[in-house]
Amino acid sequence: MNFRFTLIILFFYSSIYSQYGSIEINTGGFSFIPIFTSEKPHIIIRAGTNNKKRFSVNLLNLTSISGLNPSNLSLISRYRIVNKEKIKIDIGLHLPAFRVDENQEYKSRIVQESNIIYSINSKTKISLLYIHGEGRNFNFNVNFLTLNFQKTLNKFMLKSQLYILNIDDIIGFAQSVSYKMNNKLILKLFVNKSITTKKLNKTLGIQFLL
Repeated sequence: MNFRFTLIILFFYSSIYSQYGSIEINTGGFSFIPIFTSEKPHIIIRAGTNNKKRFSVNLLNLTSISGLNPSNLSLISRYRIVNKEKIKIDIGLHLPAFRVDENQEYKSRIVQESNIIYSINSKTKISLLYIHGEGRNFNFNVNFLTLNFQKTLNKFMLKSQLYILNIDDIIGFAQSVSYKMNNKLILKLFVNKSITTKKLNKTLGIQFLL
């Protein structure tokens, strides 16, 4: 299984010129759906092409610090169908997208996304993100909708999320705070609170920009 993850990562780096990249060490594992965020320490690798272009490709890889076992990988292709100064609309496909659970079982899924982004000004954005995911080799069907508010204040970036998930009709709120220490280091804090299940999780990390 580790060999399969390694092959995809090597293929990505050898076939696509990566225009951004980072390595993050975090007390938890990132998830596009906040309530799925792992509470165990992870190394998170991100790389990809220029997101300001109409077409972009992005890699997200999570590796558990315990045993250095890869736990999640997504290769995300996005296309910007509307690219105006104030409003942008992206559609995306996560393929391949798979994870390895605690029992070392390989679970593959296909994920589609659509994202509407409105810029209030150069430092303030709101967006509406919809994600639909289906399991390819396991029973999984998820619909996720989130309203996001993003604000940049000097070296701080704040992102608030109000979200709805069809699994158990979960409604939740998530808040992330990033502080740019310098051109290479970013401190990150993430807090997620499910209103319906009362679940609360928090992560703290440091991101190294490559």
